[in-house]
Amino acid sequence: MIFLNTKGLSRTRKVFAFTGIGLLVLALLLFASTLLGISSLDSFAVLGNSGVRTLAGIAVAGCILAAIGFFDE
Repeated sequence: MIFLNTKGLSRTRKVFAFTGIGLLVLALLLFASTLLGISSLDSFAVLGNSGVRTLAGIAVAGCILAAIGFFDE
């Protein structure tokens, strides 16, 4: 897989990259669980924000961390 090619990355950048990808996978799994009826979006509501916003925030954080890890690669 091309996006997991971490051969030339420093240890810190690898941590950012894998943490970002992990957050993306987590957000996708949580979203899929809401679609399948395993959990509801109300359970992800934090401080008055809707569950959709919370799941999107997790996904965006994952994208940013992965971008930092793979920057200039």
